[in-house]
Amino acid sequence: MFETTKIVLTEISRNLIKKIKDAPFLYFMFFGMILFSIFIFSFATYFLINIETNLDISLEDIFFMVFFIFLLKTVADFYNNFTKSPTITYSLSTQVSQKKTAFEIFLAVLLTELIIWFSFSFIFLLSLSTFKINIYYPFEYILFTFGIVTASCLGCAVSINFFSPKKYRLLPMLLLLGFYFYISSPIYVVFTLPIAVIHCTWSLSNSMESYLFSKRKQRTKEKSLLKTHTIIKAQFHRETTILWREKLLFSFVFSSIITGLFSGYLFLYGDEILIPEQLRETLGGFLPSMFIFLGVYVVVMYTAVFPALNLFLNEEKTMWVIRHLPVKNDTIVYGKVSALALCFLTSIPFIFYISIFTGFNQFVFLFWFLIFSYIAGIIISIPLGVKYVGKKSDILLLYSVSMILFLIIGLMISFVNIIEKLFGNPIIFYLLVLLFEIFILYFSLKFSSRILALKYNLTNYS
Repeated sequence: MFETTKIVLTEISRNLIKKIKDAPFLYFMFFGMILFSIFIFSFATYFLINIETNLDISLEDIFFMVFFIFLLKTVADFYNNFTKSPTITYSLSTQVSQKKTAFEIFLAVLLTELIIWFSFSFIFLLSLSTFKINIYYPFEYILFTFGIVTASCLGCAVSINFFSPKKYRLLPMLLLLGFYFYISSPIYVVFTLPIAVIHCTWSLSNSMESYLFSKRKQRTKEKSLLKTHTIIKAQFHRETTILWREKLLFSFVFSSIITGLFSGYLFLYGDEILIPEQLRETLGGFLPSMFIFLGVYVVVMYTAVFPALNLFLNEEKTMWVIRHLPVKNDTIVYGKVSALALCFLTSIPFIFYISIFTGFNQFVFLFWFLIFSYIAGIIISIPLGVKYVGKKSDILLLYSVSMILFLIIGLMISFVNIIEKLFGNPIIFYLLVLLFEIFILYFSLKFSSRILALKYNLTNYS
């Protein structure tokens, strides 16, 4: 009984142990940052309890933030373990009922979410005890736990119905989520748990539609496929074709526009909406630059770091082909990186849309800062992507690169603020920084090709 659940949980634990052995430094930094983040949240809780502020943060806000985080995680986990899992085919082809197999996979996902919740909440409660905060809230803890169970049931149903030919089945969940948003009370989420369980059970009975409907990418005949390309152009064509086929370019453009509008709005009104008056007086004129910094950071992470890492992480099953190609290592790296030029074009709308709020007097600085951050993201991402090619450590790599990039561009924008106060608009400084960064980029790509050669013993063909 529950054999599939045991197998999925065993596979998850084995993969985690294998990834920790393959990338111990990344996981050490990842778990360290998690513990540090939990400690910071504990300190923030102590700060809000003992110091009078204008921040209006309620238990309901925290509840629904945790609720939607676990809902989205359940959607991703069920999709990875069922809808697109290559190993689930064997389980579905046995004499065991397919509905039973789907239910046991959901049970494994639910247990995973609960383990994460109990682990993180336990560490959080321990850190609260160091600040001598009363942690005896059994009713609230039970409320959060039942909320996570509800989120897991709804997340499973969303994952099944979103990737099925009958997407109208999402309507009941959308109505239920709208009800949560309108009522804004955690107790109603718990009361609707039976409804979520019933809908999840019904969705699991139709889960095979989602599995069979999972889209398989089909190659289309194009004239461009018949053309003879140079090696770098062929690599560029291959990578950009993947971006186009996966519809990532449209999402990059859309994200750039939305981030530009949102960052521009916060540039004008964010200090009044988000920052308490005491901190507002302390931070002063730094706040507008902070919102510009965060906007550029989000755009670069999505349009530069994410595709740069995936250039090599996606080669999990094709690296053996590249390993036997009579092509120089540098050419492979340059060809792949050249596709990021198209990704950079999708980030440019951010500048124009944020300029609606900031004015075009900062256009030169915005354009320079976007280019600087974009190149910095590539410099960091490419060597790490090559180092862990095919390891599927993309989440950890993304997290690690995000921390490093946050530090670099944060220091740069602080330094630029000082330079601008002393020298006005330093165009020459901007150009010198970009030239130096391009120089670093060249060595980063050389270093990446060297890692590729050492890792796979590739021959440098002339």
